Parts: sequence; structure tokens; C-alpha cells
Amino acid sequence: MATSSNDPSRHRKLALIIGNGAYSQSRNKLYHPANNAGDMSDTLKRMDFRVTTACDVAEQEMNKLITDFIKNTSNDDLVLLYYSGCASYVNSTNYLIPIDDDKIKCETDLQFFGVDFDRAFSRLVKKNASYVSVFILDCAQNYVLPSSTATNSTVKSAGLQKISPTPGAFVQFACDSNQMTVRTSQAERNSLFTKHLLRHITTQNAHLVEIIQRIEGDVYQESNQKQKPISMNGLNQNQQIYLNGKIKNTKDFLTDEQISPEEIIHYNQCKEYYCSTGKPLISIADEVLDKSIGLKSPILKIGIDEDCSKFDVNDYMSQFCNKVKIDANMFVIKKIQKGSAIMTLSLSDKIESNEKKRLLTLIYNSCNDRLQSDLGQIKTFFMFLGPEESLRKMQKHQANINLNPKFNRIYASGHNFWQGAISDGKDRGGKPYYCPIGWKRWSFYVTDNFDEKFKGWCIGYHGTKFEYGLSILLNGLKPANIAALGAGIYFTPSIAYASHPRYSEVKAIPVAARKTFKSGKYIQYVLECRVHPSSIKRIGCETLAAAANIDPNIKNEDIEWVIDNQNKEIVDFNDPSSPIVCTGLMVRITDEHPGLLPESQWWFAAHLCDNEKCCKLGISSSALQKAIENGNTCNIIYE
Repeated sequence: MATSSNDPSRHRKLALIIGNGAYSQSRNKLYHPANNAGDMSDTLKRMDFRVTTACDVAEQEMNKLITDFIKNTSNDDLVLLYYSGCASYVNSTNYLIPIDDDKIKCETDLQFFGVDFDRAFSRLVKKNASYVSVFILDCAQNYVLPSSTATNSTVKSAGLQKISPTPGAFVQFACDSNQMTVRTSQAERNSLFTKHLLRHITTQNAHLVEIIQRIEGDVYQESNQKQKPISMNGLNQNQQIYLNGKIKNTKDFLTDEQISPEEIIHYNQCKEYYCSTGKPLISIADEVLDKSIGLKSPILKIGIDEDCSKFDVNDYMSQFCNKVKIDANMFVIKKIQKGSAIMTLSLSDKIESNEKKRLLTLIYNSCNDRLQSDLGQIKTFFMFLGPEESLRKMQKHQANINLNPKFNRIYASGHNFWQGAISDGKDRGGKPYYCPIGWKRWSFYVTDNFDEKFKGWCIGYHGTKFEYGLSILLNGLKPANIAALGAGIYFTPSIAYASHPRYSEVKAIPVAARKTFKSGKYIQYVLECRVHPSSIKRIGCETLAAAANIDPNIKNEDIEWVIDNQNKEIVDFNDPSSPIVCTGLMVRITDEHPGLLPESQWWFAAHLCDNEKCCKLGISSSALQKAIENGNTCNIIYE
């Protein structure tokens, strides 16, 4: 039984490479095996394998090569056997075919003049029982035999057949036995499978299974789904085999460089987001997304929620690169700061500047919900892409954003309350400001001389899902994915509209936390922002197909604002030129579901669904409707 070791250097690495193409039977000649074998030999030598290579060998020599190779192996070696050439399956046995195939007149002759692969496989695995033997067979063309029924005619033999997974062995076929391919063009240096094998096998600190998965995907795609490589994996589930393992010791990258107070605040906020969502908080600098700006010294900074004394940098980098589908050779580890592992990666000097920007953009754009969850599973709580100086500026600005209790407000009768548009003499860009009844504002400290700074700026609201809230506060807002009224960021002057579950998630408060919220059962929050009026490029109709009036103060036709995102992928609140600045968090806490409130009844005359990717209602719409029919009521909790 093969055992696992995370230290590839303790295993001797041996390889036997055979390429057969110059067959005696001209109909079976192949163009690529000699090149395949030569290129594989050179590649494996660079990976510190001791390589035995042979091309165009006859049956006796081929059997001797395999026998001698098996004799030279020792228990606990990392063994690789690669063969490129013709093969066939006869009488429940897989055969590799030597070049002196003029002896083979029918299938039965393969038993005498072919090389029994299954026997060689069994002998090698038995000899190397303590570790791993890897077999890679690039036999993607049918072997052609003379027909036994007609003169001067031929018949295609069966391709290689799957082998039952054997402990300690990994077997890879270039294609399925029933999916033999057309011959690769002579103009190509290598066969399709080996071309991609050579491309990926050198990846440092990548598990064998990960490498093979990349190869299989590339071959399948390039062949237009005509060639699908297959694997027979007998490795232990947790066994990690590195063909090109370059040992990186976490201690070698640890630095005594102190984490600044601003960084600590930011990383703690990122951990809060990670703990509540299971996903990392991912940020990207404007310079990466802006095609008109050059990119200097970009980094990838990653926070891992694990103590450095337990952090395995090899294992993490292998898993990370596999998940984002980027070659580990693209990155250079610069440092790991102590505590939770804060790791800084630079991009290889071999990558051109424009390519670095493209690569970082590719990584960022690939970070959908599924990938974020995958990264969370390997304890990634934070990731930043871009120049380190941009990250420092962002962290410094965010550290200065604090709650401003002096301007916290409860909007209700007996507290802060007014009817109609407020008339307090302040310039809010010519847009009326109505009392957001039923909500409490937690005010942010944004700047001194607030009224002077934001004179002429409108007040607008942006509802958001619970898990996106902190991400928005730290990173900024993205343009809408569904741009019903055109491209841009969507705001509204109506908090009633922003409170709809498509925008503002209805979140059930855990029982253990209800004392903190005065026994409230549900919570919603909406971002209160100042919006520069010149950035409002369109005022339009609501986009929820509402058949009822949403807000008594605002017409449905004027309730949606589209804000110019200035061609940016993210409008960052920290950017001094941003047309949007978040000034507070509006919170509504209720003792029952807020859908029971009188001001929420318009929801039921508009789009409302149970698809959580659309409407985060907190309960099923049918359960809410039943509560209404039963006469259930809801109260807002203010204190």
C-alpha cells in the first residue's frame, strides 16, 4: 500500500520513456512518438528524474528495457513509465506494440510478439509497493491488423482497456478505448495529448491529480470533445504526489515586519466577513481594471486564517492555484507576515506588464460565488490584487472611517420625524428628502465640515444582501448586473423601494442574539449615501413590475436612479473623486417578518419570489402569505 509524504525530495525519481513510431507495417507508422519521447525525457530530467529513454525499439529490446527498469527500482521510489506508440487489447490483455510488427499477422500474434503491459504494470507496482508508480500511455490511434477474411484488406484492433485502480498506482490513457482519434497532423511536433502533458507536467508544487485534470480539460476542449483522456487512480484519497515538488518552507518566508494598526483593523473586518459568509473579502485596485493606466509592481496579497506555525505554504499554494486555474510558476512568494498568515505574492518577472494586468483581471473576474466558497474552504479570508501602495491607501482611509454617534437618528414619531419634504435650508442637490420612517441610522464619520463638503449632494439609498454589506463598505459598489435602465449603479430616493427583499435581504436574527436586538426577530439594512447630482444620468420607473404605489411621496415612474460609474468596474467610496459616498447604515428591526408591515404590502403587487439568488425573503412567500391571512401583525423595534 502506498503511503503519503509531503516531502517529494525523500523519494528517488525514476522514469522510463519509450516512443515507437517507425513500424515495419507502413500503415501503422506514427510521426510523433520519437519527438514525444525526446521532449518528455528532456522535461523529466529538468524535474530531477533519472531517465531511461528509447525510441523505435523491437520486441526483445523493449521487454528487456522494462525488465531492467523494474530491477533498478526500489521500494519507496517515485516511478514514471511513459509510452507513446501503438497499442491493442486482445484476450483481456493490454499490449504495447514494438516496431518489428511485421511478425504480427493477426490478433493472436500479439500474445507472442507484443509487450504485455498488464504484466509489466503488476510487476512494477509490486516492486514499488511503498510509494507511487505512474503510467502514462499516449496511444490515441488504432493499431491496424491484416484482415483474416479478405486479401489486401485491414481491420482496426481494439484500443487499450481500463485497468482496475490499484493501490499505489496512477494510470493515464490519452483517450478512452472507444474514442480513438484521427491521426495528428505531421506538421505538429507532438501529439495532442503529449503537447498538453509537456505544458502542465512542469508545474511546481502541484498535485499529480490536479495536473492531470488540467491536461484532460485542455485536450478535450482542443479536440472539440472528440478526445477525452481517462485516468485510473489508485492513490489514497489524501495522498498528494508532486512530480515537480520544490520544497518551500514556510519559515523561509516569515518576516518580522510589523502589521500596521490600519492593516489590523482591515484584516479584522475581513475576518468578520469571512466568518459570517464563509468567503474571502476580495478587493482589486482601480489601476488593474483601468485600461488607460499603467500597472507598476502589482502583487497578490492573501490572508489565510491559520497560525503561521501550522501553515503549509506548499499545500496552500497548490490548492490555491488549482482553484483559480493559474500555474504556480506565475507567482513568486515575497513574504509571509506572522500571526494569521498574510502572504504577499508578486508576479514572475517573465510575465510582461500588460500580461500581468490581464492575469490579475482574469483572477478577479473568475471569483464567482462558487470560487469564493472554494477559497473559503482553504481558509482564505482576504485577497487583494494590485499595487501594494493602493492597498495601503485603502486601509488607511478605511481605518479612519468610524461611527459618528452624534448623528445617529431614529426616524419615528416622538424621535426624528417630519411629514413631506424636509425644509431645513440645506442644499441636497434640488432633490427632496423625506423622513425614512421606521428606520434607525447609524452614522459614519466621513469628514469634518460635512455640510460644506456635501453641499448640493443628494441623499439616496442602496439596499443590499447581508453578505455583501461589509464587502460594499470596504470595497465599493459594482454596476448592476441586470441593467434594466442602462449601465450604472442603481440608487433610489425611496427607502421603501430599497427595502424590497430583492435589494435588502430580510435576515432572521439568531435566537442567541435576540437580546442584543431587544428581542427583535428580523433585521434589514440599507446603505444611506450622498450622491453627486451630476452623476445621476437617468431617473426612471421602478423595475419590479409593481402594480401598486410604492412610496406615497415619490411616483413609481421617478423612483429609480442610475448613477454614472465613470467606466469603473467598482466605484470605491474611498476614492476622493467618487460620486457616491456612504454616510450611514439604515437598520430596521422587527418583532415579526417585515412583510407584515403596512408599508410593505406593495411587495405583493410586485415581483416577489422564493429564489434566494433574486429575493432574500427570509421565509417562503407562501408562509408569509399565510401569516397575512391569519391576521398576524408586525411591530418595529426602535430602542
